[in-house]
Amino acid sequence: MLHCAQHVDTLLNVSGTSRISSGYRLQSLTGKLLRGIQPTSHRPLTVAQRRKLEQSTKACLQTAPTRPPLKLEKACSYDVIVLGNLCLDIFVSVPELPSTEESSRRKLLQELTASPPNRTSWEVGGNTNFMIAAARLGMQVASIGHLGPDEYGQFIKDVLQKEGVHEVRPLIGLDQLDESLKQTLLCFVLVAPNAAHSFCSRYDFGPWPLLPGVTNMPPSAWQALTDTRAIYLNGCLFDELPSDMVLSALLQAKNNGAAICFDPGPRSWVLSSGSRRPTLNALLDLSDIVVMTEEEALAVTGQLGAQAAAQWVLDRPESTTQWSIVKQGSFGSVLCSRASPAVYSQPALEVTVGDTVGCGDSFAAAIVMGYIRSHDIPSTMALANAVGAATAMGTGAGTNVASANTVVQLLTEATNQSNANNAGPDDTQNGAAVHGDQAYGNAAALQILKDSLRPGAESACGDSAQAA
Repeated sequence: MLHCAQHVDTLLNVSGTSRISSGYRLQSLTGKLLRGIQPTSHRPLTVAQRRKLEQSTKACLQTAPTRPPLKLEKACSYDVIVLGNLCLDIFVSVPELPSTEESSRRKLLQELTASPPNRTSWEVGGNTNFMIAAARLGMQVASIGHLGPDEYGQFIKDVLQKEGVHEVRPLIGLDQLDESLKQTLLCFVLVAPNAAHSFCSRYDFGPWPLLPGVTNMPPSAWQALTDTRAIYLNGCLFDELPSDMVLSALLQAKNNGAAICFDPGPRSWVLSSGSRRPTLNALLDLSDIVVMTEEEALAVTGQLGAQAAAQWVLDRPESTTQWSIVKQGSFGSVLCSRASPAVYSQPALEVTVGDTVGCGDSFAAAIVMGYIRSHDIPSTMALANAVGAATAMGTGAGTNVASANTVVQLLTEATNQSNANNAGPDDTQNGAAVHGDQAYGNAAALQILKDSLRPGAESACGDSAQAA
């Protein structure tokens, strides 16, 4: 086992004033870590813990070579590594979504877990939605996560292998957990008749992190973080692991050239207040891509409107974010880019909705592909909207997320319709230019996907990765 500090010190064998992509000063983030982030959820840092955390981030004050965004200096085995939040979804139809009141939800969870779930209701969930969507888009995908040595964990591994996801590397050693935490997480997905949904699992009730005292990852996990073009995580990871451990790992990966994509997800409200807010702030600043729904964006930024919330992320004084994206459901999405003063908007495709479970995860997979392969913003947004729409046409996410064939069909129809309508390139929103050339974006996205699915297409491996 390698402690975070030991591994970072080994990788960053350089000296001087440190900067990472876009000139971000690592020293300022280290200050954030020392000021506000607690390794456990309810206790302040002791002197010993403070010293340990200072040592674990000391390497970040050493010089890392300045490199422009989107450029990798070496080939990688993976396009994207997904961190944490592996679970088995159990789908339950309900007449209406349950109350958000904690005692009511605890009672509901007890009722749902009173007997083993019927296997016909099983589906892989959590970040597996992102992984399957990414693999179907032609990306090389692997995961670092926690699965128990039980039938649920084996089911998830079997499904991911069949879908072309390379592997699931252990997030921690099972010898570090008590018996109750060795189980694979079961998450009940409650689906109402109007296709709205909510989640209920033991992770909802804390105390967080649920894997306390973990200060290291297995060597195989560390190795994977140095061998990928991107890392994707959502807010649920902080239900599992201490904040300082996660941020130390991400700092190491970013200094090694990986882009960080962060989706706060349903944990936006929990992360936005109290002792977790410093962690959220540090992660927002560290991430190259931030993806949120409009409701999540309001909780995270306090800003009304998708454009204002997206721009708020970029305007943070120590932000290194390149793309800040707010999803607007049936209204499409908005992207603000550090490289351009324009605001990019892409309308949603009209489809018959089965349910919306997994739509955001699928959307994010396409965004990551566009970013690491240096595709332009209109085509990336068009692809992401199409992938999200294709997922919405099904029910249950997991293996029911967007198939490549469905996305190709949607983009072909959208391209033909856009050409027929002669869609213009610009619109205005709140007096600012909003670029969303619908005809170009759909046509370019269609070609990107076709190219990605060709045998021998660009992937993380080989010369194409070096040239990205």
